[in-house]
Amino acid sequence: MSTKPDPLSALPAGQSADQVGMYHWDVLSDTWSWSSEIYLMYGYQPGSVTPDLGIVAKHGHPADRPGLADVFTRARRTGQPFSCQQRIAAADDSTRAVVVVGDVDTTDGSASAVHGYYVDLTSARLREAEHLSELAGEAAGLQRAMASRATIEQAKGMIMFAYGCDSARAFDILIGTSQRANIKLRELAEGLVAAVQEPDEQPERAREYLEAVLTRLARPSEDV
Repeated sequence: MSTKPDPLSALPAGQSADQVGMYHWDVLSDTWSWSSEIYLMYGYQPGSVTPDLGIVAKHGHPADRPGLADVFTRARRTGQPFSCQQRIAAADDSTRAVVVVGDVDTTDGSASAVHGYYVDLTSARLREAEHLSELAGEAAGLQRAMASRATIEQAKGMIMFAYGCDSARAFDILIGTSQRANIKLRELAEGLVAAVQEPDEQPERAREYLEAVLTRLARPSEDV
């Protein structure tokens, strides 16, 4: 007979379980037994249903492949122990995240029993999802901040070009204008960039000067 698996050995480091339940499947008589915790994971009161492979299949999450019923069937066929993460679409309309571990007893080379544990990790998974949601929110905020920063830098470049000043002076001009107009710096920068990109009159002199600079920079050897 195989040694019963340790239900907590399948947990990722640092995770704790809501509850742990034990099951036993007598393959020869095709009868199952669940501890009360597993009934509750499936959304049933203990003893209110007769556990079997059909109930396992019925409450498997449709997105989990292979389903838990298939995992049990493969263990019976191969005689190999297993550990898998699954979701239960419970009878009470909740969804439980579980780790299921199992071992197989064999008689004359054939499986005679499959037994092991369900480890309920629902709360841990919810905390993980909340953390990921927070990270996504932070990433979105950072992305918006980076976009705003890029616009401000573009506006600074326009001021540097127009006034012939350095980056610090251009930023001071932006800040001062923002404070006097009582408008947010980002909004001011966006307005300036939009106005310069689509001016009412084409800045011919600025364009001619810029083209001359670009031409000179493209032929640096002539300036030596």
